[in-house]
Amino acid sequence: MSFARFHPILLIFPFVLFFAACGQRPPIETTILPSANETPTLFANVQVASAQSEQTPTETAPPTETTPIFPTLTPTAPAASTPATSAATRATLIRAAATRGASSAAQPTDSADTVDTPTCFGSINGSVVADLNGNGQAESGEPGVQGAKLFLYNGSGVVALYTTGNGQFYFPGLVAGKYTLTAAPPVGYTPSGPPTFELDLECDATITQNILLNGGVAAVVPTATRTPTSASRITPVASQQGTPRASTSGGGSSNFKPFTVSAVYDIAGCGALNAPGLYRLAASLTSQWDCIQINSDNVIFDCQGYALNGTDWNGYGVVVHQIGNVLSQRPAQNIEIRNCKSSKHKYGIFIDAANNLYIHDNELVDHFRDTDERSFGQFLGLTEGGGMRIGSTTNALIENNRADSSAIGIDVRNGSGITVRGNTAHGNTAWGIHLYNVQFSEVASNTTTDNLRYCEWGNGTVGPGCDAGGIMLQSGSSRNVIKDNVITGSNGNGIFIKAHGTACGDGNIISGNTIRGSLYNAIELSFCRDNRIEANTISDSLDGIWLGFAKNNALVGNRIQDLANHGVISWNSSDNNISTNTIINSREGLYFYTSEYDREQFFFVQGSPEDHVSRGNCLCDNSLLNNAVAAIHLNNSLRNQITENRLTNNGINFVMEGNTAGNIIQDNVIEGGSYHFDAPRSHLAGFSRPFALTAFSINGRVLSDAEFRQAILTDSPQDSFDLRWFKTKLRASLGLRAMPAE
Repeated sequence: MSFARFHPILLIFPFVLFFAACGQRPPIETTILPSANETPTLFANVQVASAQSEQTPTETAPPTETTPIFPTLTPTAPAASTPATSAATRATLIRAAATRGASSAAQPTDSADTVDTPTCFGSINGSVVADLNGNGQAESGEPGVQGAKLFLYNGSGVVALYTTGNGQFYFPGLVAGKYTLTAAPPVGYTPSGPPTFELDLECDATITQNILLNGGVAAVVPTATRTPTSASRITPVASQQGTPRASTSGGGSSNFKPFTVSAVYDIAGCGALNAPGLYRLAASLTSQWDCIQINSDNVIFDCQGYALNGTDWNGYGVVVHQIGNVLSQRPAQNIEIRNCKSSKHKYGIFIDAANNLYIHDNELVDHFRDTDERSFGQFLGLTEGGGMRIGSTTNALIENNRADSSAIGIDVRNGSGITVRGNTAHGNTAWGIHLYNVQFSEVASNTTTDNLRYCEWGNGTVGPGCDAGGIMLQSGSSRNVIKDNVITGSNGNGIFIKAHGTACGDGNIISGNTIRGSLYNAIELSFCRDNRIEANTISDSLDGIWLGFAKNNALVGNRIQDLANHGVISWNSSDNNISTNTIINSREGLYFYTSEYDREQFFFVQGSPEDHVSRGNCLCDNSLLNNAVAAIHLNNSLRNQITENRLTNNGINFVMEGNTAGNIIQDNVIEGGSYHFDAPRSHLAGFSRPFALTAFSINGRVLSDAEFRQAILTDSPQDSFDLRWFKTKLRASLGLRAMPAE
């Protein structure tokens, strides 16, 4: 379903405006006091060279990988012809979707049945360890084994392949079921125990399975010193040996601290960087798996504008491993990666864990995206693949990078003290910038454009959105500052704080952003509290700011205009401060309401429905101008303070329905419009400007009005929570009610 501009209107809801005289009696306990002032004021296997261990510099090790090659059970990568989509092409994506869908051989046929979408996942991890004392246990001091290949099977065959670099392996995102894990030891090793393991993976579970090998002790014991090994493709530059090389952060508020290195090397092939130094790329490289592997502290890697290209969206262009043996690892310290171009990897840059990290001036385009050529994929949960992935990192500066045409542009997971600044993220199918369990960090002055995917969201219906968006915060991403970003074009949502059954994102500041053209919500904040949304400029979306089960948040000083539906819409939310905002030319300015919710689906919402009533909000000192249907609409919303607002030229000044007991409406400046209390039926209205609601069948056929309504209004027990939440929001925004499932 799309909210696309420049498209014939699919649905037009009739205006049902009930005008009443100003003197009509309000509901019991609602207090309307006279105004003190009645006048108005407005992101073929290739041999890897120079991947030796430090004690045996003449032996080449296989390529390394620190995460699985395939993120799900589907082993196919996107078509090699997937282009980086231009802004103009993206702008017409919605209108062209039906044509592309009908001509795509990969597209399923139209059916009333939904696509078989896995909804129950788990993961498998562990370590490949050299069992030095032969006692059949992984113990402290026994190192990880490089170059062991792991194959993971289920009934359909090999579903994942993994080549270890530091002994550890990890297969996330696996559908629950029976798996066989088989290890192929590298040269010099033999199994210590069974080489194959039968594993039964349950829902939401993680299986840890260590694999022990005999032999090869000399190949895995590091030397006492960290002197870099000279090889034919990593050559020291004598004239620059010993010269300090400084890494600079470029200032700003990042916690990254500049560091120096002495040795300088030129690189002409893929390989492992096992010692401190400045490493400079001298030619563009291509690899099927990982290309550059950083296994040391104090490394500066400079591509000097050359490219690290993959072949089939596997492995990483640059990967930073943790330091130490498999049982006592720590984040790499002082790492800088700069001036690289990268494409066709799973991630262009992958950071396992780091402290004091600087990634800047890279072009990371066309990496893994889990959609087909039409940007059609599953409804979003937590996806993989992108321009860069920053994991378990503290004190980092990510700036001036381009991260386009992947699943995620810039993907930051588990960290703090991270600044993401001055980057662009265009045409990604999940999110432009993604924070997952990130605290005390900043996302500032970035540009995210046209981050969107299509998915099947009900009754064989295909539409865009699917929780894709410009900037996403989820799983406890709290105390962050999201400021001065420009989020434009057809993003599914603009900025989204998501907490659906995971830890909330509390205490964030979203300030000074320009958000224009989002298909659904410019800013969405659900289930969380103590966030501050201030001084943002929002326009041309369906709804401006969406609050759902949100408490103690402040929405202040925002300019919201030309919204197809609501400036601010608030469902079952309480004790929020909505003040000093300007809302112009929307359908309704402020809509606050209470309705029932499915307690089984909303299992993570604490308390009872009585604890989640729209109440106690301050709707104060706002300017509401030229809103076609209503300035302020309350529906079963209690004890709110509605004072000192300026209401000018709105269709209706106040719409009050259901139980609106205890509201205080006082000292508002009103010019024009009328009042409307206790409406006898739901308030429905068409959009105040041309705006399309278009949805497609699974094969790209545009749905009829009746088919669209059936898909939106009917909930199925097979729907995921995200899908139900999406439908709920859409119905609320359009003033529609759900129908019982058949």
